[in-house]
Amino acid sequence: ATGVDRFVGAGMIGFSLIVFIYYTLWVIVMPFIDKDLAIQQFFLPRAYAVLIPIVAGVVLLLILSKKASYMDIHLS
Repeated sequence: ATGVDRFVGAGMIGFSLIVFIYYTLWVIVMPFIDKDLAIQQFFLPRAYAVLIPIVAGVVLLLILSKKASYMDIHLS
């Protein structure tokens, strides 16, 4: 792999790690912290903790199904 590939891969791993840590704190830790503390302002309401993954999953499935149907039509 080239240096650019390694740099992009490291960036993707770093981004995924940040998202994982943020989501874990948001879903597991923040419900036990008082709502009036300043740290709460850095997190969305908890309803989004369910809504965002559902929307992302639906979008992913739509993209994959469109890609699969496109490949089925043009490869046959």
